[in-house]
Amino acid sequence: MRSWRFIQLFRMIFGPVEKLDPKKIEPMGLLAVKIAQMYAIRADLLGPEKTAKLNCFYEEATPMAAGEFLAEVKREAPAVFWDSLDHLEEKPLAVASLGQVHRGRLKDGSEIVVKILRKDHAADFESDVAAVKLLAKTSLFFYPPLQRLADPIGTLETIRRTTVTEMDLLAEDRGTEELRHWRDAKVDDLPHLRLLDFPKIYREFSTRHILVSQFVQAPTVRKLLKEKSFTYENLLLLFRIHGYFLFYQGKFHGDFHPGNVFYDGQKFWFIDNANVETVPTEFSRGLLNFMVALGKKRYDDAARAIEALSVKPLPKPEAFRRKFVELYASFGNKPVGEESLTMQMMNTIRMAVEEGLQFPEGAFPIIKSLMYLDGMAIACAPEKFLLEDVATYAKDFC
Repeated sequence: MRSWRFIQLFRMIFGPVEKLDPKKIEPMGLLAVKIAQMYAIRADLLGPEKTAKLNCFYEEATPMAAGEFLAEVKREAPAVFWDSLDHLEEKPLAVASLGQVHRGRLKDGSEIVVKILRKDHAADFESDVAAVKLLAKTSLFFYPPLQRLADPIGTLETIRRTTVTEMDLLAEDRGTEELRHWRDAKVDDLPHLRLLDFPKIYREFSTRHILVSQFVQAPTVRKLLKEKSFTYENLLLLFRIHGYFLFYQGKFHGDFHPGNVFYDGQKFWFIDNANVETVPTEFSRGLLNFMVALGKKRYDDAARAIEALSVKPLPKPEAFRRKFVELYASFGNKPVGEESLTMQMMNTIRMAVEEGLQFPEGAFPIIKSLMYLDGMAIACAPEKFLLEDVATYAKDFC
């Protein structure tokens, strides 16, 4: 039954756009929602109409029934929390697939948010992962190239690992402290890192199932993009900040969608920091070299940069470089709104794999992060030439 449910899910995702109904996906369970979120950024595979539908899973999930939230907080929160609490709103501030967040206030006047896990997903989630893994292995048996093109089992394992981490709300405290540490390590050399902050976590009030943190009085970048009030200069600053983690440290926010970034006009705030991803800096800087070469229209250098990411040498590098140059013959002459970097990168990866290039496992998180940044660029400044501007910041990450 589980396998059949996910066969239906993939039929919806890859079938006709009119049959893709997000309302039918949420009842399929947490893994189905996480898979839908993953494909919500894959316009290269699904097209803009489908990804627009799936983006609802980054917006709002179905909230708990009235009164259920307070009952959960009463069961999970330590006594010291109730001794310090002045007010807690019953109406949620935000609802996600795993938990929901409510605004409150402490007796000392501090504005807070309280996040609580909505229910115990663990058993059903792991059973669903096993079912989808079996489907993936069956698909690979009949079509082995799928492993090199999409790495379905590796991607599924990434979803499983990150979701299990998110089921422990204290992981957000650990992730916040790690990102804060890496910010502070370079802030004297890169002063713009001072424009990044993180909400305070109240550890004395928090457990694995409840998290109490500072309320950030700022809109999300997602909201600003919808209102057309997030400028291209804002985006480039965000790229410089997040790019430091991506390309210099190789340790970065693992779910960098615009709903997890707040901006108050002066500072950016990273929230939901449970998953801090790690990628070898050789790989991340290789991607940076690729992007810089593209921005400067040095396509032969860009081809060599992608080639250098392979886990073993290409059998026919000359053929790959020739096809790469052909693929990019007309690239770089149109703004980001007409020429998505994400789409071109995925076409590049597909072509490279067909030519024998093997990317290292675990590359998906950094690719996903770049997809989010590309999506933000398309939303706020479709007329700009993003890669040309990105190339100017490469010195930050060396």
